[in-house]
Amino acid sequence: MSHVSRQCCLWLLGAAVALVQQLAFANAEPRLALLIGNSSYKASPLANPVNDVRLMEGALKESGFTVIKAENASIREMRRLVRDFGDRLKASGGVGLFYFAGHGVQVRGENFLISTDSDIRNEDEVADDSLNANVILEKMQSAGNRVNLIVLDACRNNPFSVKSRSATSGLANMSAPSGSLVAYSTAPGSVASDGKGRNGLYTEHLAKVIRQPGLPVEEVFKQVRAAVRRESNNQQTPWENTALEGQFFFKAPVQVAGPAPAMVAPRPEGPDPVALEMSLWDNVKTATTAGELQAYLNRYPSGFFADVAKARMAAMGSLASDKATAQKVAYGRTSVDANLKAVGVSPGATVASGVIGTLVMKDTLTGLKSNLDVTVQESDAEKTVYSSGDVIARDGKVQQVRIGSVVVRALSDPLWTLPIKAGAEGEVKIERTDMSVRSHGVLKWKAVAAGDGKMKIESRVWYPAIGAGSGVCIVAGKWAAIYDGEHALPESFFVELRGGGGCRDVFNMASAELQFQ
Repeated sequence: MSHVSRQCCLWLLGAAVALVQQLAFANAEPRLALLIGNSSYKASPLANPVNDVRLMEGALKESGFTVIKAENASIREMRRLVRDFGDRLKASGGVGLFYFAGHGVQVRGENFLISTDSDIRNEDEVADDSLNANVILEKMQSAGNRVNLIVLDACRNNPFSVKSRSATSGLANMSAPSGSLVAYSTAPGSVASDGKGRNGLYTEHLAKVIRQPGLPVEEVFKQVRAAVRRESNNQQTPWENTALEGQFFFKAPVQVAGPAPAMVAPRPEGPDPVALEMSLWDNVKTATTAGELQAYLNRYPSGFFADVAKARMAAMGSLASDKATAQKVAYGRTSVDANLKAVGVSPGATVASGVIGTLVMKDTLTGLKSNLDVTVQESDAEKTVYSSGDVIARDGKVQQVRIGSVVVRALSDPLWTLPIKAGAEGEVKIERTDMSVRSHGVLKWKAVAAGDGKMKIESRVWYPAIGAGSGVCIVAGKWAAIYDGEHALPESFFVELRGGGGCRDVFNMASAELQFQ
């Protein structure tokens, strides 16, 4: 057994022991939930919130929660319930959960939950005659308990103008304090469906997934998001903000009788595309240059914030200049072909715009796709740099390569050299290009003939990632790529990487095809 394998085994054993200890504690700790469902609004009644709150009551009681429930509550009753809930939570500790189904409005960046007797005619009356969601969050945080969850199936505004459970701008994004998770039935600024049946679309799936044993709370909301997006034809996308620390299961993993406790692991899921998009947008949303916003649009041309990014770029007066600049720096066929020859491969895939092709990556679990136009970003006497992250030296040595959603670079020797020869193999120290923490990984590879003049790189790889509490943990697995002998970049690849411990929710499982032009 290699040194790396021994390290991984010891680490996994430690993680398993820690998880068993956490589960034993979690099963014994108190759980308290406050549920409010408001349907009987005078101006704009809703069909399902009362049914939703009853459905959630059953699911949470099965999960060991003590439930406080209110239907069609007045503003006075809602305020009293929240106050009493906070007091009881502070006394008991453990896990607190607040759930609201009904009308909600966003006013100047804050969210307000509407009671059935609220008499709101102007925007300046909202704060006085409704319940500020931040008050609930602060009440739960001040209780000092281990875990707090807030679930708002109330992503709609201006409820008094239409007789439907919809609006134009939904709820505002709320920051989750340490140890808490805030979940919305749809993305901030979007609207949710009241459902065609007895229950709202979001709550129907949430109550169903809660009943599944062995799912960490983050996994519960991921599965709900996937189900709601699928059933709504991508018109509704649930969202969460989380700052949870440690594990929480609505229903703990099933333990099998035997000499040592064993757990049924949850079904692994690939990289959460919604969380990935939100993470990228958080990094560029305050950008002062068009290039940063364009990076988001390149990855998500039809994303949630695409219109906002385009509008901001237009306001910068940079769209036209960016296009002109791109044309000036675009590499023509002659210069790119010369560079490809320099690295020992045949030219023929480059167009005048500098676009080599489109990298189509598919999450092998969810089926979701993302596209990336691959261009030559830099080409000189030393190397060629591609927008995919791949870097190839003039003598054909591959210095960087894309592995799924990350790019790794060789730290000493090159990864491999083009053209690739069957039987070649190597083991290279690597690091991720997107991590500020300098921490090394390993990529061990070999080349095999794949037929029709193609070569296949098969590799085992592990690299560091940022886990819970900003600690470093390990992601490991396999990556395979096909080179067709005519291009400097792989024509396709498959990656299956998983994390553990602080990285237990990190998965990188995807297939990709570079569609050359």
